Amino acid sequence: MDDLPFQHIRASVGDSIHRTPSRSKHKPRVEVLYELFLAEVRDRLGGLGLHGEDLEELVQIVFTVANRRTAVIPRNDEAARRWLMEVCRKQVSNFRKLYRHAYEVLDPEAVADAVAQPEDPEKYLATIALVQAAARLMPADEREILLRHDVEGESLHEIARWLGLKKSGAHVRVKQARARFVEKLALIEAQRRGRRRQRRFVPAWFMGLFASLWHWILEKRAQWKRLP
Repeated sequence: MDDLPFQHIRASVGDSIHRTPSRSKHKPRVEVLYELFLAEVRDRLGGLGLHGEDLEELVQIVFTVANRRTAVIPRNDEAARRWLMEVCRKQVSNFRKLYRHAYEVLDPEAVADAVAQPEDPEKYLATIALVQAAARLMPADEREILLRHDVEGESLHEIARWLGLKKSGAHVRVKQARARFVEKLALIEAQRRGRRRQRRFVPAWFMGLFASLWHWILEKRAQWKRLP
């Protein structure tokens, strides 16, 4: 009877020895990133000019690269997101190079015929000045939204995170910023047209005044000559 508790102990120890250890249920890192950032990767690739089958192919390539390089992906989710965005940029660059090699015909004369500067430098510089003047009239936050999305190519997800909004809210803000830019651009153009009209009118008005004044001087001179 006294040996009975020890039998239970030996039985439990034996069970623990023969029991198969449970496998970890943690998801692979790349699978977690796929679930978290698939939509952002699609938006980023779309913002870089890919569509349709090309976009879907690049999505798979981006996460294939992530799977191969899991060891170097940052552990922090935000840092991992930035890492994926950089992979997107590099893969799109490689894709475009391969596309050119596959479909573009090399023209030996293209380099010689290429224009080293804008064909109309004066018009080009005037356009740049016009855009800069319109941007300076915009509110700082709308100007920053336009630069981030339309110039630097940040996705709506990135803009939304920066603004603390949902994607739909970021989309509205981008549309508002574009509308504001068009409004300021039209205002600058109207002001410049007005100044050009004024410059055209001033010489005619001045020449008329000068002619009248010169006629008056000639009359006075004739009168002075007739004086005794």
